[in-house]
Order: sequence, then structure tokens, then C-alpha cells
Amino acid sequence: MIQLDTKHLTKLEEEVHGKLSEVVATNDKLKIIDAAKLCEVSPSKVSKLVRKLGFDNFKQYKLYFSGQQIYTEKRKKSSEIDRLMQFLENFDPALVENFVSVFQKYKKIIIYGLGPSFISAEYFGYKLTVSSDKNVTVAQSEDFASRLADENTLLIVLSVTGKFSSFKNLFTETKKNGATIMLVLEEYVNTLDSMADYIFYLSKFNQDSDLLPFEKTRTVFFIFIEEVIARISGGRER
Repeated sequence: MIQLDTKHLTKLEEEVHGKLSEVVATNDKLKIIDAAKLCEVSPSKVSKLVRKLGFDNFKQYKLYFSGQQIYTEKRKKSSEIDRLMQFLENFDPALVENFVSVFQKYKKIIIYGLGPSFISAEYFGYKLTVSSDKNVTVAQSEDFASRLADENTLLIVLSVTGKFSSFKNLFTETKKNGATIMLVLEEYVNTLDSMADYIFYLSKFNQDSDLLPFEKTRTVFFIFIEEVIARISGGRER
């Protein structure tokens, strides 16, 4: 699982990230020692930055910002049950904790999805309404979501691959109204150009590439949703 977080960088970290992301876009062979010299910081500072952004190491950072896939290994085709078992065996509870820590900061929640992801969004919205004190709205209309958004809003967008539709217009309009954006993807895809403040990749085990986005299952979403609800409900009980 990968979580990309660009919202809580210090001024120095923003400067280092801005410089390095441009350099590695054309030089993915850059070593961390040379990156540190280029930015006039220590290698440990660079290492800490990439981990804060959500990457395991500098190599992952370089692959991402040079436009390459992080997970490039080929996996033999398996059934959906096999894939889900792999997902569960590698499930990282920290992703749930990080999601909830962001969620709790906002009074208004808009959950957006298209196609089958909208059904997942409706289920998520229902569960959040009964388990939290937030103002929760579910939408599949860009205009409706944009009109509701303000500085107290967290827009959560659910998408298996991010390829069902472009979210550029939705993100642009909600950003104008001061909203914070969280993109939740089941599969890992490079989202270098995304305007989202937070990006959660739920699984590194992709579904069959021959399937179109609307043909893919949303089972991982529902598993993640139940874990989030359990965490929120448990927190309220305490």
C-alpha cells in the first residue's frame, strides 16, 4: 500500500521536493547523495522527506516522479479470490489510521464516485452517517459536488484505477472553493499530475488488465470501508 501526502511539508521540504521532483523527471539515475548535495541538505533529510511523502525509499520517489510505474513486476494471472487473499495477507492497518486522522479534521464530507464506484460511495456514505457526527453527502455529479464544497470540506473520490473518468475539472472547481481532496484508488497507478492533497493506494495486487474499469470488482473498497467504520466506531466508544 502507498499513501501520497503532499499537504504537511515544511517550507524547506517543499523547496527540496520542488527541486528534486523536477530533476528526477529527466534523471531517474540520480543518487540520493547527489540529490542531497544539489539541495544543500543531508541525505537523511532527503530520505525523511520521501518517507513523509509516502514512499518507502528514494528509488520509489524517482520512479514516481519520472512517470514510471513503481510496481513493474509481472504477476501470473489468478482468480479474484487469490488476489483478495494476497491483499488481506498484506493489509496495512496504518492506512486506515491515516485515513481516519485526515477524515476527523473536516466537518463536511463529500464522497464522489462514478459507475460501480458510486455504489461503493453510497454504502460508505450510509455507514459514515450512522457512525460519525459529520455532514456526509454522496455525489456522482461534478457540479453538485463543486457547489457543496467549501474550506471545511473533505472531498473523497473513489476509483479503482483512476481511468474511468478524468477528475481534473472536479478537482479544479472544488479547489477554488477551498476544499481538501482525497483520492482513494484500489490499484496503484502513477498519479503524478493529480491535484489531490492525499492519495491512498489500497492494493498493489491489480485485477486482470483485460477488464475495463467498470468491469472490475469493488471488493477491496468494501473491505477498507468496513475497517474505517470499525476504527471510527471504536474511537467514539472510547
